Amino acid sequence: MALSFVKNTGLILVVALGLSACGADTGSMVRDIATIPPAPTEEIPIDDTPEQDGIARQEIRLGILLPLSGTDAVIGKALFNAATLALFDSRDPRLTLLPHDTKGTAEGAVEAMTQLLAQQPDLIIGPLFSHSITAIKQMAQQAQINVIGFSSDHTVAGDGVFLMNFRMEEQIKRVIGYASDQGYARFATLVPETAYGMRALEIFGASVIDQERELSSVGFYPADSSKLVKPVKNIARYNERRKNYTREIDFLERLGEEDDFAQEMLDELKNEETIGDVDFDAILLPEGGAMLTTLAAWVSYYEIDPAKIKILGTGLWDDEMLFLEPQLYGGWFAAPDHKKATKFLNRYKDLYGQSGPRLATLAYDTVALAATLVRQARIPNFSAEQITDANGFSGIEGLFRFGSDGLIQRGLAVYEVSNKEFTVIDPAPTSFIERDIPEDLEFTPPEFGPEDHSEAASLAPLPVNDGRPFPYNPIQEDAANNYDQ
Repeated sequence: MALSFVKNTGLILVVALGLSACGADTGSMVRDIATIPPAPTEEIPIDDTPEQDGIARQEIRLGILLPLSGTDAVIGKALFNAATLALFDSRDPRLTLLPHDTKGTAEGAVEAMTQLLAQQPDLIIGPLFSHSITAIKQMAQQAQINVIGFSSDHTVAGDGVFLMNFRMEEQIKRVIGYASDQGYARFATLVPETAYGMRALEIFGASVIDQERELSSVGFYPADSSKLVKPVKNIARYNERRKNYTREIDFLERLGEEDDFAQEMLDELKNEETIGDVDFDAILLPEGGAMLTTLAAWVSYYEIDPAKIKILGTGLWDDEMLFLEPQLYGGWFAAPDHKKATKFLNRYKDLYGQSGPRLATLAYDTVALAATLVRQARIPNFSAEQITDANGFSGIEGLFRFGSDGLIQRGLAVYEVSNKEFTVIDPAPTSFIERDIPEDLEFTPPEFGPEDHSEAASLAPLPVNDGRPFPYNPIQEDAANNYDQ
């Protein structure tokens, strides 16, 4: 059952965090990068035949397919709340949201899509999961409507489907590239024995080769935290290094207590467990959550010294839990710049009374992108040519653009882990072209009191915190076993 149309009914507020086109001077595509574009300044005449070419449109319909019921409703409702917030921020009375519930299944997505197509949407936002996108993709193609979905499965992109997500591929390429620039030359990785892990390995290998560095060691571990010891020992060459240690100790002890040199060496080795180094100077751990902390503990235990070996990660590391993991201090990972996202999530919490998932920013940026593409347009244009503007756009999650393959490219920062914060050690780029553009303007809170979106909020029940983390993959426990999100 479709929810009621959500429409900007005149509740206007100061734009808090926005999205706009950026880059080279391309006429009307250049936007103030600090805000969502305002509503058209000229009144658009009402016409009873909006489908006719060249006729100005009074209503621009954004279909949105999300799991608003079922297991994943907590995520779907949060995404819908964020989309609604972006709708109000756009200040464009023509924009209308047409939400439909996919129930988190392929069958539910087909049913929701059928109902949505009857309402003649101009653009489809969602679904969340790849199986739902696959289920509705042909229907969208036949209707000649482009889709901006949220899946992290790259295989469903293309042919009119664009994926607004956080790509592990880009995170790995970025952090490997930065580490290489800092002089790290011999790379290793430990990956889970899952489709996600195999994809991470594929990108890791290609990134190391692209940097003309050495791929030294690769290890695999099962998606079971109780079975990590052997893979870590193997990649650390622990048994070999331990044997070297015991041989050296035996030799020095046989020299006797009267040998001052032998005693000095024994004193130096008493706090060691191994002799010799690993055959790499940087190791990638594309893991997150409790599995990462367990894995990192074993890595440290088996003499992969973080003081000598740089530990690298993906966006799954973007979790404050790492502040309590000393073995990861000094580690690097790549992710979007936090500043705008943090402000948005604080705003979301103030408005809805509870924390929203990081994924909520994706729904906000997608609706904001739609608002940008129709700024001052008499008729909506959500063509592939418009969506894939090479200059890109600047949203809550920073700089991004879509390729003709439907995949997103983001400007990522590199962060270093400490006991208190993630410190930016290499800023995210501000442009996809080699020239400077103006810095983002700082967000100024509304001066007229707290925001009131009770009408919007009532249309989507507030998400309940069920204790699950919300990293870059929509559901971390699923990502451990399946890259197909």
